Amino acid sequence: MRTVLLTVPAVLGFALAARTGCAQVEAVRVTVKPDPVYIERSESGQHLNFDFLLENRTEQELLLTSVEVSVFDARGRLLRRDFIDRFSRVSLELTPRRALRPNRASLVFNPFHSFAASVPLKTLRYEFAFGTEDGRVRHKSVAEVVPVLYETKTALVLPVKGRVLVWDGHDYNSHHRRVDYTDAVLLQRRGQTTNFQRYGYDFVLVNEQGVMYRGRPKDREDWYLGRANDNDVYLAFGQPVYAAGAGRVADAHDGEPDDRRVNQAELAKTGTAIGGNYVVIDHLNGEYSWFAHLKTGSVKVKPGQIVKQGELIGEIGASGDALFPHLHYELRTGPGIKGVEGLPSYFGGFRRVLGSKTVPVERGQVDTGDVVENP
Repeated sequence: MRTVLLTVPAVLGFALAARTGCAQVEAVRVTVKPDPVYIERSESGQHLNFDFLLENRTEQELLLTSVEVSVFDARGRLLRRDFIDRFSRVSLELTPRRALRPNRASLVFNPFHSFAASVPLKTLRYEFAFGTEDGRVRHKSVAEVVPVLYETKTALVLPVKGRVLVWDGHDYNSHHRRVDYTDAVLLQRRGQTTNFQRYGYDFVLVNEQGVMYRGRPKDREDWYLGRANDNDVYLAFGQPVYAAGAGRVADAHDGEPDDRRVNQAELAKTGTAIGGNYVVIDHLNGEYSWFAHLKTGSVKVKPGQIVKQGELIGEIGASGDALFPHLHYELRTGPGIKGVEGLPSYFGGFRRVLGSKTVPVERGQVDTGDVVENP
């Protein structure tokens, strides 16, 4: 991925441009994270999952007033042009007052994230506009991105069997995607500077109506109250978890209760404690699988152990930072959290549930809201 940055300051009425001799001082530095930027393909098209780190290098508070993208093909011809600004087409990333504090950095999630399969994503040029509250000072920054298609190296299968709902994946609104790793807590307590769960999934088992629990209807708000006395009503709780791909166990942890809470003492030692009981498999090709929130006492493997695809490694639980019993799974670049990024993952041998019929998928992507069956 190649990133080219350009910042152009402009002032209404007079030239305030901060310069040293003939060299122009960059007002807002834009960094694209992660590098490289990957293209993920699905049935609905192509997806880009990356962020912009905006560093206000001035002594003034600046408002982010617009973001515009231009997409070019391999010959440099314009394919698409889109924008959001403070006057119309406001997005989650551009509120009426998206302020950048002086000499501080702020993370913005890429608002132009999905494209049709027919669009050749060769080069994308992002132009940002900033200004002071009174509009007298304005700046522009440009970032150029050349994304690459990521092909998963490891042959993967879904790590749970039965009828599975992807309760939360890594779509634009997913909590896995929206991790602000510039937050002081993540930096100080975990040393986290990347989004390792960028391509994560939360898998739950459901019945034919898509309900994930037994018994009387459950108020949605109850899922967020952190009660650990009803784990058994969830269809997923205690169900087997299988190795999504072959490899060597890089890390494993057990012994945390299924109380939907993070062990703060363990978290002080390792950021992966947010997953409660977990298993990390090194696929020996630069890709790692992380299986989190496993049931206490269920982990079947130990570090250094060689596992085959489909081998039993544990059971679904509610340990660590879990709203309710589910399996968190992600493909990533390393075993821990420091400097680790997420990777796109494609699974083989499952079926998509489409109402009264199911469609076999030899190899494909899943995301939030998908209902699939793993025979």
